Amino acid sequence: MQDDKDLVGAAFRSVQDAICDFLVGEDQAYREDAWSYSGGAGGGITRVWEAGPLLEKGGVGYSAIAGKSLPPSAATQFRIPPGTPFHATGVSLVMHPRNPHVPTIHMNIRHFQAGDVSWFGGGVDLTPYYPEESRVIGFHRALRDLCRAHGRDYAAYKTACDEYFVLKHRNEPRGIGGLFFDHLQNGHAQDLAFTEALGRAFPDLYRPFLAARDRPVTEKEREFHLYRRSRYVEFNLLWDRGTLFGLQSGGRTESILMSMPPLAKWVYGYQAEPGSPEARLTEYFLKPRDWAGPS
Repeated sequence: MQDDKDLVGAAFRSVQDAICDFLVGEDQAYREDAWSYSGGAGGGITRVWEAGPLLEKGGVGYSAIAGKSLPPSAATQFRIPPGTPFHATGVSLVMHPRNPHVPTIHMNIRHFQAGDVSWFGGGVDLTPYYPEESRVIGFHRALRDLCRAHGRDYAAYKTACDEYFVLKHRNEPRGIGGLFFDHLQNGHAQDLAFTEALGRAFPDLYRPFLAARDRPVTEKEREFHLYRRSRYVEFNLLWDRGTLFGLQSGGRTESILMSMPPLAKWVYGYQAEPGSPEARLTEYFLKPRDWAGPS
C-alpha cells in the first residue's frame, strides 16, 4: 500500500508542477508555501498567484495527509466506519481571471485510502461570466475525447458534475459543468492514469479561453463579474465537499480557502436587463445541456 501512495504522490506532484509551469508562462511567478499537517502526518505545497496580468487570484495546491479518522465530509458509498485511519492525496486548483470574458475554472484530482479500501476521484468545471458557445462546446468535446481515450463514461461524469455543482439554496448551477467522478475502483494503475491525464490536460483545456484576456471591459461587465463571483463563494463555503473535508480534517485553512476570489459583491434582488448578455448567462448557459453534441 505504501508503494501505491508514493506512486500517486509522485504523479500528483508532477501534475502540480506541469500546471504551474503553464501558468507562469501565461501570468507571472507564484508565491509558494510548504506546510505540515497539524491533524496527523504529511502536509502540502500551496502555490498562489495574485494581482497578475491574467489572474486576479489563483492557486494550485498539492497535499498528502494521513489522519486517524476519515471526516464526515468524506462520507463514501463504502461505509467506512468512524475511527478508520485514512491517507488522502490530491491536487486542487481554482483560477479567478482578471477579465470577466475569461471564465473561472476549478480542477481537482484525489486519491483516498481508508483502512483496506482505496479509490480515486476528481473533476473539472467551468464558471463563465460572458461565455462564447463555441468555446463551451470545445471544452466539453475535449473532455469527451479524454474520457474515450481512457475508456470512461463521459456522459455519466458530465451528469454527475451537473448534479453536484448546484447552489441548492438558489436552485442554480454554478457554471456550465464539466466532469465529476468519485469512488473509482477500476484498477489502481488505470485510475491513476486517468486522473493524472485529466490534470495534465489542464493547459489544453484552459488555453482557448485565454484569447479573451485582453478584451476591453466596461464598468457594467466588471460589476456583473463581481456579482457572479459571489455565487462561487456561496457554493464553496456551503456545499463544496473538498472545502468541508479540508476544514473538518484540520487542514491548513489558508490553503483550503485559496479558492476564494479576491473580490466579490452581493447585490440585493439583482435582475439582469431582458435580452442582455447578463440575462443570457442564466437563461441559456446555466442550464444543463449536451454541449458536446453528437459523436
